[in-house]
Parts: sequence; C-alpha cells; structure tokens
Amino acid sequence: MKHGISFDEVIKTIDRVDKDGRPYPFDISFRTLQKNSKSGGRLVTYKGVKKYVPKKSNQSKAALVKSIEYLPGVKRNPNHFENRTRNLEFQNGEIKKIKIRHIITLNGKTMHY
Repeated sequence: MKHGISFDEVIKTIDRVDKDGRPYPFDISFRTLQKNSKSGGRLVTYKGVKKYVPKKSNQSKAALVKSIEYLPGVKRNPNHFENRTRNLEFQNGEIKKIKIRHIITLNGKTMHY
C-alpha cells in the first residue's frame, strides 16, 4: 500500500539540495491542464528529474545586471512562488515548467492537501 505525502513535504522534497547546492533527483507524476483552452488532463510521469537550478556566475550582481540590461530577448523573473510553478531538469538537460498544484504523486507517494 502506498502512503500519502502532504503538499508541504512535496515542496520540501522538490526543493531539497545537497551540501554542494545540487538538487536531488525524484520521480513525479502530474496532470496537464490549460485553463485558457480547457484542454489537457492527461497524466504525465517523469522519473529521475531534478529541480532546475541555474548555474552561478562569478560576476558581481551589479555587473551582471548591467550586462543583462542591454541583451535582447531577456526573460522576466518567473515568480515561481507567486505562480505556483517549478522548473524541472531532465537527465538529458531539457528543462520543463510544471504547476505544483497539479502534482499527483512524488516518489510513489500520493499527494494530499
């Protein structure tokens, strides 16, 4: 019998990192949903994914901000907390964004609120 896991424990597990700041891999399944087009609902399962953590730069924050200000195609801040999303990194380096409220299971445990 599979045991449940709370929403808070799911977030802690996803955000968990080792002493060097590298995230731990986990298995996750969630439902797809597009509110605007009212499509989706299929169950997607990924194994061995990690939370995406951008590479740190040796530049100071001020120098980094100045260099970014003039680059074309700069993306805005993803606001993961406000938008309830996380970026996942696959073993092949691909990055995908998921909505944390659509998670069904994490590491074989069913999530409950």
